[in-house]
Amino acid sequence: MLGEDTFNRAKLLNVGYREALKEAAYDCFIFSDVDLIPMDDRNLYHCYDQPRHFAIAMDKFGFRLPYAGYFGGVSGLSKKQFLKINGFPNEYWGWGGEDDDIYNR
Repeated sequence: MLGEDTFNRAKLLNVGYREALKEAAYDCFIFSDVDLIPMDDRNLYHCYDQPRHFAIAMDKFGFRLPYAGYFGGVSGLSKKQFLKINGFPNEYWGWGGEDDDIYNR
């Protein structure tokens, strides 16, 4: 949803990316909603040749994706991938839209 609501998840993720690079020359970034905690500690978060969606089975969705192409919750991108898609889209306010936009990129 476009607008100027009080919350912009994508902007927060972009700021987190920039702030992390002030600390070290990271090459892998895992973006996670604060309310998602892995149920299995064997789920290794690292970057791959393509962006990776890690939250493929969440209890709140009956351990299924809510729809095909869902890319929300937890995702991993390398620095090169993040730069190639020009980060997260800043025009989405409130919940939703930014993760679908990233999936399509």
